[in-house]
Amino acid sequence: MAGKKEIPVHPSGETMKAVCFTAFGDSDALSVQTIPKPHAAEANQVVVKVHACALNPIDKIRLSGGLSKMRAEQYATSVIGYDVAGVVVETGEEAAKSFKVDDEVFVRLDAMQFGALAEYVVCTVAEIGKKPKNISFSEAAAIQLAGLTALQALRKGGVKEGSKVFIPGGAGGVGSLAIQIAKKMLKASYVCTTASPGKGTEICTEAGADRVIDYRSEDFETVLAGEDFDMAFDTMNQGAQMGDLLKEGGKIVSISGSPSIEAIKSIMENPPMIVKFFMFTTRNRKAEKAATKKGGTWDYIFMKPNGEDLNEIATYLESGDIKAVIDTEAPSLDKFKVAVDKLWSGRSKGKCVIKVV
Repeated sequence: MAGKKEIPVHPSGETMKAVCFTAFGDSDALSVQTIPKPHAAEANQVVVKVHACALNPIDKIRLSGGLSKMRAEQYATSVIGYDVAGVVVETGEEAAKSFKVDDEVFVRLDAMQFGALAEYVVCTVAEIGKKPKNISFSEAAAIQLAGLTALQALRKGGVKEGSKVFIPGGAGGVGSLAIQIAKKMLKASYVCTTASPGKGTEICTEAGADRVIDYRSEDFETVLAGEDFDMAFDTMNQGAQMGDLLKEGGKIVSISGSPSIEAIKSIMENPPMIVKFFMFTTRNRKAEKAATKKGGTWDYIFMKPNGEDLNEIATYLESGDIKAVIDTEAPSLDKFKVAVDKLWSGRSKGKCVIKVV
């Protein structure tokens, strides 16, 4: 990308293959390129040999340039992806206290020095969890962004034992994990979701949903009005329609639509004035009003990479209480388009994963 710096050269000149873009656009902007292999340049860094990478809707937003005002691309060549699972091959001096070579790990990249859909990634200890031994690398790669988003949003919404929760889009990557996390980790007593008939409904039922609304024939805001949910998890920019579902003092937590200024400040210490102005003018006042009507609150949340949260989720993956839902698995890095095309279509049920090794 014009005006950006080049990816640093490996000290020994080693390279790797990665799925990259050099300009914003659609999926055709992605291609397999040879770029410098990362190394542990800092004491708290770890280099992971990638076995699998998962894609998320945010990858499509990033590729289109939708994140550029909040988080500009660092390099002229950018690597797509955030979620990986693989094996540790190098550690910095400080990182070696927590991880060793050959450890199996799963990671949600934060600093995005290079990106995830590559043969190797570099990350910090704070971004890493230990991969459960009883699941595949592809299953592990399907957890991070969606699982952390679900866990942190549900906690923000105050979900606890006995809670009644509405989680629309239950067959999607975030929704399918959110149902499981609400039921198994946070012990919610009742979870309602929306899905299409057939496969979508099956995924939701297997995840543990107590009720599945067929969104093709029913409007959730009509059929669930007055049912007194403790929390509604807005996964699809529907917060303005959720007020009548809440009990008095209930909460709506959004991960879609326009963020609040408060959410922006949680990831940017001093947002530029243009960002503040944009957030003020696009603020989701209808969702705020819908929650306030019931004496409740509306919040927007950005997921924060957190190795401790990953390790907590990992205990439930290991016990079998939480399972990854995979829609499509591309067989290799070179055939990444199989997964990209399915995610970009908007028709995926569960996660789209690429096997790298």
